[in-house]
Amino acid sequence: MKRNTLIKRLFLAVTALTFTFASCEKETQDSSDDVASTQAILVESASVSGEAVYIINTTPEGASRDSITATELPASVATYLIANYNGYTLKKTFKVSISSAVDSYIVVILYNGKPVGLKFDSTGAFVKAFEQRERGDLKGKGWKRGGRFDGREGRHHDTIAVTSLSTVIKAYFLVNHPTDTLVSAFRGKDSSTVVISSNNGLYATAFNSANLFQKRAQIIAHKGKKTAVAQTELPAKTLSYLTTTYPGYVFDKAFAVKINSNVQAYVVIINSNNTRHGLHFNAAGDFVKTVVIR
Repeated sequence: MKRNTLIKRLFLAVTALTFTFASCEKETQDSSDDVASTQAILVESASVSGEAVYIINTTPEGASRDSITATELPASVATYLIANYNGYTLKKTFKVSISSAVDSYIVVILYNGKPVGLKFDSTGAFVKAFEQRERGDLKGKGWKRGGRFDGREGRHHDTIAVTSLSTVIKAYFLVNHPTDTLVSAFRGKDSSTVVISSNNGLYATAFNSANLFQKRAQIIAHKGKKTAVAQTELPAKTLSYLTTTYPGYVFDKAFAVKINSNVQAYVVIINSNNTRHGLHFNAAGDFVKTVVIR
């Protein structure tokens, strides 16, 4: 009897120590000054190959953030996710409140093996994609050379020449879309490839790291000449939308769609936290739609 009592006491002591250690560890990871000051949420744990990744600026000053279940989200959130991130895995969901009233929702998903943090308003309408940063870069410019988000330095490391595409990818277009004109290509950190092609409209075609076809999406259906334009040539409305909706985004490529020298629309390709997007804007620079490529 005494032996059982002693074992029980030892078990309780170990459990208490474990709980204490876990609590301290959680406080170190989640309650540090940098995490608190940037209102950060962990979206990917640290690994041998990289630091932990957080989404930042998630909660307005004076607001509260509470974990909720997926069933507590507005139905329109699920509709948006299925339409734009088909095949996603739901990781975390939060409700943000101000003075007890719902202000917004935060959803963290995994898409093509990459974390994505999204903000929706109180009705469930999409607002923006949160900027992501590695643990050591929560403060400051938000990236470092050689890090996960080093593309933010603007040197376009992921741009590749169309002529350097693999024979497998070239063969795919010859067989399946022989009338496409390949205009640009990008390679992600996961070695996946995205090819932008023209065929009346503009298309984005994604291939995995083995150069196997994954997805083809039409970014714009407009006929007309597709002319590459610099980021500085885009309308102010377009640039403002990109900065507000995709903070920390990396500009890849932009095109003006013209008929008889008159601009009909703009297409912009960006990298938002290593997820590629194609966006359609009208001639005035107003947002029309977005296509999540890969």
